[in-house]
Amino acid sequence: MQLFLRFAFAAAFGAVAVAKASSFTCENKAIISSSFIGQNSDVQVDTFACSNAIEKRDLGARQTNVCADTCTTNCFTPSGGGPNPYDCQVISDALLYDSQNIGALFNIASGSTIYMQYSTCQTFFVNQASYNETYCRTNWANVVEYVAFNCQSTQNAHGGNCVAPDQTWFVQVQTKP
Repeated sequence: MQLFLRFAFAAAFGAVAVAKASSFTCENKAIISSSFIGQNSDVQVDTFACSNAIEKRDLGARQTNVCADTCTTNCFTPSGGGPNPYDCQVISDALLYDSQNIGALFNIASGSTIYMQYSTCQTFFVNQASYNETYCRTNWANVVEYVAFNCQSTQNAHGGNCVAPDQTWFVQVQTKP
């Protein structure tokens, strides 16, 4: 079953694209909240607002629940090795644990970033839309695990991200600086 889920996830997100992607840096960071999640409460979670995260959009129809949306995976080049994928797996497991115990969906305000860290691994979800969005913890867990294991030095990479087709949101996985 787990093999099927991995295959289905890989098919949904396509092959890893080694693109000219760049890391996101939060400018004028304002911390909104901080906590720990997971069965052992060992994954740090911070929610913060970034002055450079809001993208201007027209006032047309908006999809606020982006849980089932696909994203395109980009690995950050050149090689240098990403975070320890097993540290990222702890974050993935914490997201799955919270999905079962808190709920599958979470809301993220316009211009906000949710950041998670465990040991060498960092991941964050950035809402670049001019409206609030809803995403699911299970999909975030899948993205974290996929990028962590597939954007390493053996792929000439050092972490990566998964970007929505309309670029209103993305999930990034990288080594803690």
